Amino acid sequence: MPKFRLVVDSSCDLPREFYEKYNIGVTDLIVNFNERQYVDRKEITPEEILKKYEESKVFPKTSALNIPEIESMIQQELKEYDHIFYMPISSFISSINNNAHLAVQDLGVEDKVTILDSYSLSSGIALEAIGICEDFKKNLSVEQIVKNHEARLKNVSMSFCIQSMEFLHKGGRCSGLTYLLGNKFHIHPIIRLDEGKMGVHALVRGKDLGKSLQKMIEEFKAEFEKDNIDFSYPIMIPHVLGDYGVTKIEKELQELVGQTILFPVDASGIITCHCGKDTVGLAYMLKSPLNK
Repeated sequence: MPKFRLVVDSSCDLPREFYEKYNIGVTDLIVNFNERQYVDRKEITPEEILKKYEESKVFPKTSALNIPEIESMIQQELKEYDHIFYMPISSFISSINNNAHLAVQDLGVEDKVTILDSYSLSSGIALEAIGICEDFKKNLSVEQIVKNHEARLKNVSMSFCIQSMEFLHKGGRCSGLTYLLGNKFHIHPIIRLDEGKMGVHALVRGKDLGKSLQKMIEEFKAEFEKDNIDFSYPIMIPHVLGDYGVTKIEKELQELVGQTILFPVDASGIITCHCGKDTVGLAYMLKSPLNK
């Protein structure tokens, strides 16, 4: 039986116990403040990112692994495993997926390494990572694992409530006018991953995140009522210092699903740089795709 290994990048917001349970590898993404670089999760935390930004007013940026770094990872992993599946952040968000394909071609290991597009970020990647690792247990072929992955992507639900549009604006993900109007009218966007792209799912008006969080909760409840939640997967609540939002989601959902399946998880520095403080997400696996 071949030894398979899944590797993700540090944008994957998966609770530590799942990393250990499934033996998932991680490559590090980088947070940049001007000329200074920090390894995400290892050399800088979301709290430190926000503090540095407040003190310096230098907006943090992120960068992907380059081709030689990915090649080094592949060579190291292939010393122990027969086949590597590498699934970084969505190709629509970062160049790392393209860099990985080039690294595989350069090394000539197409038969030993499969690059998968997560079409997601944060705990959306985490849910699909669990699905892939469960497929490993079934002794499926590489081809079948890829086929299952592509089918399952449509069932991943990943949304975020954003407290402020400041980081979205400075990261080039919303216009100056939208940012100004959002602040003036207390508008909080709900960002949703759709076919790998970050898009505004809804704009909710309110002085705090309460109404936005409630909308995400109600959307979950609607799928619950249709028996469309796949409870063989955990329900994850990734957040950037978002204790208020986590508590609200846990309180309402545990009445439906209990506490043991709910997993708050600290979001990566990558999510912090994209979305800012008090961002709160909700990620779960559906039995069948949402109707659009």
